[in-house]
Amino acid sequence: MSDDEKKKARRPRKMGRPTTEDALRLTSHILKSARQLFFEHGFDGASADMIADQARISKRTLYARFGSKARVFEAVILDEIDTQLRALEPSGSDEPDIGARLHVIADRLLEWLLTPRIASMERVVIAQAVRFPALAANIHDFGYQRAVQWVASILAHANAKGELSLADPVFAAEQFVTLVVVAPMRRAALGLSPPAYDEAARDRISRGIDLFLDGCRPRDGDGCSK
Repeated sequence: MSDDEKKKARRPRKMGRPTTEDALRLTSHILKSARQLFFEHGFDGASADMIADQARISKRTLYARFGSKARVFEAVILDEIDTQLRALEPSGSDEPDIGARLHVIADRLLEWLLTPRIASMERVVIAQAVRFPALAANIHDFGYQRAVQWVASILAHANAKGELSLADPVFAAEQFVTLVVVAPMRRAALGLSPPAYDEAARDRISRGIDLFLDGCRPRDGDGCSK
């Protein structure tokens, strides 16, 4: 081998452009690192330098990928919601009655939502809602409306079978999600109840579902019809 050939062999090979898989892996890694800091320190307490250090990347790389700390924050919250809801999305239930089917979906959602991690996330989101109104709107569309669609499908099916009397299953689903899902999550975030789906929480949810159904079952009037 000539001297020139030896020199060429010793030169480091140029790295190619990151693959799509590499880019997705890096994004996931950054979001995981940022999630931990945001939930622990809040938006203002978690600096871009802290996020970059936690992810073991440069701040330049962080900004090149997301543009700003605010965009990282929004991506963290929406990624958490999307990841969990895709994992929890119901594929149907064999439960015999509407009450049991609603309990199934409530259990799925609240076993995720009534945890210390989500209580921390909710507190951070509440604190930043005025500063980032677009994030609040995205959370509403991205999370709340998906849960409403799940419940509306269950209610519409029960309505068609005569188990319920509903003029507007979507409106009824909004009331159900607010009563059974949003209210206990908000209580946990505010420290009014423990962030755990324990026996007390299950009893409260069961009574909420019974109350909802009592207003929506067929009767002489229109039931839950408005």
